[in-house]
Amino acid sequence: MILSLYYQLQTMALRPLVHKRSVQCFIISYPKCGRTWLRLMIGKALCDHFHLPETQMIDTYALTAVPGVLRSHFTHDYADIRLGYPYNRLPANKAPYAPAKVIFLMRDVRDTLVSSYFQATRRVNRFHGPISDFVRDERYGVKKVVAFYNLWHTNRGVPRDFLLLRYEDLHHDPVAALRRALYFMEVTDIDEALLTTAVAFASFDNMKKMEGKGTFADDKMQPGQKQDKESFKVRQGKVGGYGEHLSTADLAYIDQVIRHMGCPFTEPYDAI
Repeated sequence: MILSLYYQLQTMALRPLVHKRSVQCFIISYPKCGRTWLRLMIGKALCDHFHLPETQMIDTYALTAVPGVLRSHFTHDYADIRLGYPYNRLPANKAPYAPAKVIFLMRDVRDTLVSSYFQATRRVNRFHGPISDFVRDERYGVKKVVAFYNLWHTNRGVPRDFLLLRYEDLHHDPVAALRRALYFMEVTDIDEALLTTAVAFASFDNMKKMEGKGTFADDKMQPGQKQDKESFKVRQGKVGGYGEHLSTADLAYIDQVIRHMGCPFTEPYDAI
């Protein structure tokens, strides 16, 4: 009873805007899958396209209130690290998203776990212990990431349209990935040069500089400690950087969980 009440209170505090009928496109991701990067690229492109002040850049919901754009909102759909839901308590009912479109942003499970670990330990203070324990934790580890992906794979037909966008796609061709996202949001007339400018603006080097300088007046865009590079919101942004932090035993455990639970969004998965 007490545990149930705790989750209800936490959910109220972090409730996404699924009940706002004005939201027409949700951009959903598990934490640390590149949403800050995508948010800045979208924000810069729209600010330049509609000649809006850059102060609106990271407020996607307000920024997309302009005519001709689907009113959009970024959410972790109850997977927020601060909530700490165990993997088997993630809400399975996606009916509230049915009237809207969904862009689902995903990332390699292993890289996601590493970035989530530093978020949980260096930024939001939700976990204490080594990364091996984190990987195996039912509130934050591999079972949580896989369960989240599987829920959305099962329910991908619930929204009125669904776009899968991979973090690795953003690295491989960020202009093409940004174009796909904006077209899905029904921004189809944007100049190609603005896309290129937005990608350059949201480069990892520039994002880290902006975070270090406190460019954005938003606590979520501030480092935990300026002298600790692992506490930055924008940390490394590598593809395949997990090998620097995960042991052979950790990787074997992750593979075992994926084999057992299945994870269609990750296929083909190069460790299997």
